[in-house]
Amino acid sequence: MSFISCPQCGKRTSSLAPLCSHCGFKRGETGEEQELAERLRLARKRVYRLSIASYVIITCFLVAFAWYWWSTAGFQQPAERGPFILMGIAGVAYLVARGFLYHAKYQAKKAQIALKHSVK
Repeated sequence: MSFISCPQCGKRTSSLAPLCSHCGFKRGETGEEQELAERLRLARKRVYRLSIASYVIITCFLVAFAWYWWSTAGFQQPAERGPFILMGIAGVAYLVARGFLYHAKYQAKKAQIALKHSVK
């Protein structure tokens, strides 16, 4: 018995099980090509979600910078700590999100290549 990734949810499941124990996906109903297409669809969906998350994080950074500008009256007064903390958290979160996005794009590219080779 070996473990494989479920094409529906992506979690590890037994290769002998007819159903995924996590999502209930029936392996026997689909062919290899359909499983690869489903894996590509899920990878693209993850790339999209991570892209949206990185845009939200950039927006949080810009809000923190605006807060900093507003609280210093146009950079004329000393600043509070709040904007700096929020900008730091947003900066770290952005780097983490970009790392995950890079990995997700790599997985999508791998799935696309596997699908292209299975069609030929």
